[in-house]
Amino acid sequence: MSNSKAFQLPLISLLLFTSVFTHNSSVFASNFVRNQTFTRPDPLRHFRLYKGGYDIRDKHYWASTAFTGIHGYAMAGIWMLFGLTFGSYLIVKTFNGGFHPFINHPSSYYLASFALIVIFTSIAIIFSSLILVANQSSLHRSKNLMDTILGGGTSMKQTIEAVMNGLIKIQTLLQPYDGEAYDLLNHITNQMRKETISIQNFVKEARNASNHAMKAVYIANLVFVTVNLVVLVGGCVVLFLHWHPGFIILIIVCWILTTVSWILTGFDFFFHIFAGDTCSAFEKFEQNQNPESNSIMSILSSCSNTSNSEKFMAQIGYTVHKYIAESNSEITTLAHKMVQPNEESDDSFVIERICDPFSTSPNYNYAPSDCPQDSIQIHDLPNILSTLTCEKHTPTDICKAQGRFFPESSYGKTMAYIQSIENLIATYPDLQSLAGCTPVKHAISDVALHQCEPFKTSVRFLWACIFTVSIDMMMLTSLLIVKACQDKGKYFSWCSIVPMRHPC
Repeated sequence: MSNSKAFQLPLISLLLFTSVFTHNSSVFASNFVRNQTFTRPDPLRHFRLYKGGYDIRDKHYWASTAFTGIHGYAMAGIWMLFGLTFGSYLIVKTFNGGFHPFINHPSSYYLASFALIVIFTSIAIIFSSLILVANQSSLHRSKNLMDTILGGGTSMKQTIEAVMNGLIKIQTLLQPYDGEAYDLLNHITNQMRKETISIQNFVKEARNASNHAMKAVYIANLVFVTVNLVVLVGGCVVLFLHWHPGFIILIIVCWILTTVSWILTGFDFFFHIFAGDTCSAFEKFEQNQNPESNSIMSILSSCSNTSNSEKFMAQIGYTVHKYIAESNSEITTLAHKMVQPNEESDDSFVIERICDPFSTSPNYNYAPSDCPQDSIQIHDLPNILSTLTCEKHTPTDICKAQGRFFPESSYGKTMAYIQSIENLIATYPDLQSLAGCTPVKHAISDVALHQCEPFKTSVRFLWACIFTVSIDMMMLTSLLIVKACQDKGKYFSWCSIVPMRHPC
């Protein structure tokens, strides 16, 4: 147990593992799955097809995905252009005195047009109310999804910190006895400290950015719906009052709101496509966690591969297992040298062995419950070793008589290695979690299995509602124009539907 080389092997193995991990662990700023490719027009490349994967850092992915809402943007442009053209035409014709749209229609005609306006207004009010519900639901589910993913990042940071604290304890213990191991540990803890800062900064930035984005979508839909409901209710009042100037203002406002609703339709469709891409990435990773064929984040390329992480953990288990086996052998050798049992006492001379918490080859799994009941637990070794240590000023005969067979010259160094192994084993569950990216995988599994479908449903419902309102507002605005043309120059009593020949 006094030989420092017995501990250097597991230590170096641990350092190699953590250095490989931390080299690639700036996870959350990295790409998502790339094996899933899209073929979408990319406005930033003169509308050539974007054939990349789901990459939230790639501006071409965002541009091509945002372009999927072109139907909404195009309709908004066409509707606005048509409104400007039609409005200009009416203004010119009115000022030239050449516009005479007035025809005496039967009462049933006025009743039919009034009924259609009421129906389309009711539909617009109902679906605008549904947009409020869908908007609130999509915001809530978006926040939950982002909190889960960023929570996985925070958990990853905490796990790295736990491993780092364990290494710092080992570093402190070995400093007086093993300068090379101390320097290696100092290097890796500094690297891990930078990694935790990097993850912390990214989580903070991503949380702020996602909150701003979610609030922007939510506020845009909320403002539109609120204004639309106010205008629709106000339009009902104007309709019953037959106030013609107010009716013209209502048409202009409805035209603008219809344009805005088509813009939001395109934007919400883009949000719907993005939600589908995101959930598809999570679901594919959940189904196949082999980074060679499906790597959701570059962080997982170093630790999501089950076989790789098992190799790392088996190597650590093997080296600790080997160290404890060598320690047991050395203890037994020292005891026999010091105590020198005679033939009569050979059968009764038994040395209790240190508990090896790792199974044998090939896996070397961590299984502390498999230790024999009479074995020495590692955390008990310091107390036991102090009772077995022979002080250098004590005669050898007295030490033999008292069963103190361990030399004091090796006590300090051996204690340092024992406590280092103890700290390594205590840190092993965090190492295991780090090796398998457990916090991130749990977050992805939660999103893929429990949150994705409700999230996609709420976003799809939001888009469907705004799309319905957009079509309905087009029809309603057209009917209002027809109604304005019918009513111009005619007299109505308050709340009447059919015009009168003379004013009330």
